[in-house]
Amino acid sequence: MTVVAVGMDPAGTQPVLLLREVTGARRQLPVLIGLPEAAAIELQRQGVDPPRPQTHDLIRHVVDAFGRRLERVRITELRDGIYHAELQFDRETRVSSRLTDAVALAVRDGLPIEATEDVLEAGAAPVQLLDLTGADPDDEDVADDPAAPAGPDLDPAEKAEVEEFRRMLDSVSPEDFGPSGEDPAGGEKD
Repeated sequence: MTVVAVGMDPAGTQPVLLLREVTGARRQLPVLIGLPEAAAIELQRQGVDPPRPQTHDLIRHVVDAFGRRLERVRITELRDGIYHAELQFDRETRVSSRLTDAVALAVRDGLPIEATEDVLEAGAAPVQLLDLTGADPDDEDVADDPAAPAGPDLDPAEKAEVEEFRRMLDSVSPEDFGPSGEDPAGGEKD
């Protein structure tokens, strides 16, 4: 999977992490996350080095100090509306992790993000439903383009909701999560 976007839900109340399969059906997994977690992942995506190391940097340094290597992260379960993940290290060592911490580490080091089929079946949406290209499916040029993503037949309310989600994702930036030197909740970072 790959991180497609980090932004706010259409109502502007909850950060959303959007993951997509890189192969196969290219299903998308929208995950509601907290504001500090969204900021941490987005900073990693943008390659921003905050003035002080984040927790994910500490984890990386500890792993290096013990001569180990993180190989991939895996989303293992969706239970009671909460995604669970694990860090998979060399020598077949696995450590339970919050999804957001696992994704932040994977993004920082360019590691694979995987999800079990059960997780994808339970939480994924077809790529057409959450098309992020911003293309207008009624545009004749797009409709004639075989490379353009195919969209499902949506009723007007569904189309409006998808459009609102696209606009929200198009407008998000790292600054939406607070200045890099401050905690998005308003305090100073450790």
